Amino acid sequence: MANTTNEGFVNLTDENSTLLAQDEFTSNVFVQFTICLFYLTIFILGVFGNALVCYVVVRNHQMHTVTNFFITNLAVSDVLLCILAVPFTPMYTFIGRWIFGNSLCHLVPYAQGVSVYISTLTLTSIAIDRFLVIIYPFHPRMKIETCLAIIIGIWTVALLLTLPYGIYMSLEEPNTYCEEHWPSQRFRMVFSSFTSILQFVVPLFVIAFCYICVSIKLNDRARSKPGTKSSRREEADRERKQRTNRMLIAMVTIFGVCWLPLNIVNIVDDFNDSTNHWPYYRLSFFIVHCLAMSSTCYNPFLYAWLNDNFRKEFKQVLPCFSRMSTDFTPQTTDPYKSEKLYNGNDTVQDSFLPRFMSKTDSTMPSENIPLQTTTTQTFQPSERPLNESTDVEDVLL
Repeated sequence: MANTTNEGFVNLTDENSTLLAQDEFTSNVFVQFTICLFYLTIFILGVFGNALVCYVVVRNHQMHTVTNFFITNLAVSDVLLCILAVPFTPMYTFIGRWIFGNSLCHLVPYAQGVSVYISTLTLTSIAIDRFLVIIYPFHPRMKIETCLAIIIGIWTVALLLTLPYGIYMSLEEPNTYCEEHWPSQRFRMVFSSFTSILQFVVPLFVIAFCYICVSIKLNDRARSKPGTKSSRREEADRERKQRTNRMLIAMVTIFGVCWLPLNIVNIVDDFNDSTNHWPYYRLSFFIVHCLAMSSTCYNPFLYAWLNDNFRKEFKQVLPCFSRMSTDFTPQTTDPYKSEKLYNGNDTVQDSFLPRFMSKTDSTMPSENIPLQTTTTQTFQPSERPLNESTDVEDVLL
């Protein structure tokens, strides 16, 4: 396969299938063992981490929020990717032929393409949602119904755009290769280019744009009211801003680093068939493919584990990880504690408030407006803007 959507396979046509035996790297037992070990690690961590994310959201009704539904959809697509792309890739390549039947020859590449689309489009939706929350704090938050409609739309688009890969896959006999058979080479190249742009280029630019704008907005907000905060408050805000900026950079960087090499290999392979005859092609493919598949392991950590609400649920489900969770808990300065606020969607967010200040203290700065007990009071989206006293990390992470 020579495209991002069905990146799970290496081409095994009649001409280049003999290279499998001649490739001293991928035919070496130690190399095969190492590659399989990498794939096995990705499979276990990816399935376990993402399944855990899905479980904690399903079991707790309070976790049913817009951001968490997007994260759950991302986890579902990553589980699908681990199950369908990770095990079939080394088995098909090392065995040298397709042994899984005609039905799976159509279904597996199709499902792989669907899961990649869902993953990248969901990451884009998460970035856009965070962009709207931070940049337009007075605008009503996205409703749960809208979030579910977007998720259904993502699945529909993914299923439709990837359909040609399910149609044009066929099982070749007698060598039993599962290969693409397009109506024409031009159609294949156009569709390949369209897929790469829509699957990687557009999401990368949108995600980068959203998080850059969010970072700039947070920096401007931190400088907008000089002299209104104590030195301790300024230190806490500065630490939180630096932590948030690092996380935003990590989200963009990991997405680009994981998927860019595979897209480059696929594009070069689509427009230059001679790359299949390069002795190091298979080894290069496995390296970039493992890197892309490893994103399924990073996503639960970036989008769930670093979130306080998810981490608390993980500690309840997996008590043995309680100490590890504590080690990863973001630290703030002592005078501040985290209290929960409810926004217009009844979703929980954190607000760092001084421990030494009374909730009825009239001398409190205007940015730290006293709040009533959150278990009995809710706010309309237009009534509670996102301000400096709000812990924006709960929205971002």
